Amino acid sequence: MLDAAQPISLVDLFATSRTPQLRSVLMESLSERIMRQIRLALFERMRNSVQIAKCTSVVTTLEAAIAGAPESMFAAVVQMLPMNAQMIVIIDARLIAAVVDGMCGASQSGQFKRQELSPMETRIGKQLIDLTLHTVAEAWRLLTPLTLKPVQYETATGMLAIADDKDWMIVTQGKLDTATGAGTITVICPHAILDSLESRVAQQSGLLGSRTVDVTWENTLDSLTEAVPVELCFDIARAPVAIGLVESLSPGQVLPCLLLGQAIGVVRGVDLLTADFGQANGRICCRPRHSDRDDNQMAKHDDATPQDNVALEPLHALPAGGAALVNKGLVERVPVTLTVELGRTTMAVKDLRQLRHGQIVVLDQTVGEPLGIYANGHRIAFGEVVSVAKDQYGIRVTTLADAGEPRKDAAE
Repeated sequence: MLDAAQPISLVDLFATSRTPQLRSVLMESLSERIMRQIRLALFERMRNSVQIAKCTSVVTTLEAAIAGAPESMFAAVVQMLPMNAQMIVIIDARLIAAVVDGMCGASQSGQFKRQELSPMETRIGKQLIDLTLHTVAEAWRLLTPLTLKPVQYETATGMLAIADDKDWMIVTQGKLDTATGAGTITVICPHAILDSLESRVAQQSGLLGSRTVDVTWENTLDSLTEAVPVELCFDIARAPVAIGLVESLSPGQVLPCLLLGQAIGVVRGVDLLTADFGQANGRICCRPRHSDRDDNQMAKHDDATPQDNVALEPLHALPAGGAALVNKGLVERVPVTLTVELGRTTMAVKDLRQLRHGQIVVLDQTVGEPLGIYANGHRIAFGEVVSVAKDQYGIRVTTLADAGEPRKDAAE
């Protein structure tokens, strides 16, 4: 029973998965896939109907693994590259005989006990080993590249010593049934060669505290985020002014700023692009253009350096009273950014990334509709474009924004 007073971390919960058990679990998950592929290959190449009766995967010593081999069998010692290790593949002679009988048209297995394999059965045994090695390499291909090459064939277990008998091995075995008999295919793999594979799987699953790149996850996340809608706004005038000037706005007043030579596309306070502006079919439009400004200069939000948390002393409010602490004249000098918005539109992140020079972007503003005037992103008034000098244009305030209307702030 767990002690409730004892804190348990995620590392503790997954501790057993981080042990070498992960290797046997991994092999067990691959064993069925390997046997299914062998079953399919037997049908495609030898026209034998094969069913999988059982698949197992255990960790044991090489001595115990060899001791459990069939009395009559055909085996191969296989070089594993680039791991520079060896594995063993054992084919039960009964399975080889069943395959041969099926190929020869027999309806049932032979009743006599085979002491040695015929030349045809030896050839079929080699083919079964080749099929097994091919499916093992294919099963591991997504995890690690693997080349398997038989270096010797044996029919006696005494010739299968590839390492000290104290070395731990992973033994994967499948029992296959055919119409003319049943037999086993056994793969004996050194336990130690899966060290790097175990580490890779554990990292991808987050069990070691750090994740490697998961391509499937990233591709799925990219497709999802590209569908996220964002609001793209276009500013055509900007000016830093004091809050006192904003408070003194009146109808007919011309703002202390000129129209920019091009509109600036903004998403959530970040300048993304510049554009020509005009109209088409009664709607105000923008046409993105190549910018001479560097992308780093366009960005307003630099990545902040992570800081350690600072513990602050508890603070309690005191009874309020007395005169205002801040002089009104000082407040009126507080700077704010005055902007005039040409219009806005909503598009997916994918479409935003695909904007190209010369493309027309239709905004939600109609021709003749008042332009929104914002202070620090908060709409305070409406205005219109007026001529203030030769070839120079400004914005004249027409009406104040209704405090009761739904807000259409750039910071929404």
